[in-house]
Amino acid sequence: MTVAGNEDAAVQSGGRSESIRNHLIDVAERLFAEHGINTVSLNQIAKAANQRNTMVIQYHFGSKTALLQAIAGRRMQAVNERRLELLGRVDGRSRRSDLRRVAEAMVFPFAEHLSHEGGGHYVRFVAQLYSDPRLEFFKLIKGKHDSGMREAGRAARAILSEMPGDVVKHRLALVTTLIFSAFADREKLRAAGKHVGVARLHTAHFVNDLVTMVVGALDAPYGERIPADKDVSSTKSSRRVSA
Repeated sequence: MTVAGNEDAAVQSGGRSESIRNHLIDVAERLFAEHGINTVSLNQIAKAANQRNTMVIQYHFGSKTALLQAIAGRRMQAVNERRLELLGRVDGRSRRSDLRRVAEAMVFPFAEHLSHEGGGHYVRFVAQLYSDPRLEFFKLIKGKHDSGMREAGRAARAILSEMPGDVVKHRLALVTTLIFSAFADREKLRAAGKHVGVARLHTAHFVNDLVTMVVGALDAPYGERIPADKDVSSTKSSRRVSA
């Protein structure tokens, strides 16, 4: 075989490998979304992807963690870029308008992603990834696709400058959970053909309400904290111990 022939064969082999890798990501994303990340095995993914080699995931990704990172990263890059674009509209002219722009930057990229093939599976996958502390979602995307999240946090702290920084951080964490959970619940219901609850709303109305709720949560009045010795969770814990 000539040098040119060897190069063509290498290109074709690389193309097949990339095609298989992308197919595995698609299948894994769907299975994780539908059945749970901790429930689906690598063998199940290989079988569903029509791969005879049960070690195909290890060959292409190395580990389940690396597979999760590949799934998150493939779509998160576009989400991150869109978030940064939307955050560029924060101009400091109006507190309320700027907060809404931050909220839109947190919500819109995922809403827009639903129109992409597999977008519904992706938001359900990300919700699971985010809600399970063992999976450490932010570590999977740290330094690659998290600049938009970090910029949203910086913008929110600047707008809510009268609040302690840890309070703003806590509120951002809560609204992020709300966003992921709301999208995931809605897509799960719609996938099951159940148009109830959040699945009854038109997408535009659902997204607008979600943005408005995020703004309200971030801008809610801030009062003095309950002293540590009156903390509800601490009280309950001490009661269980003494009992």
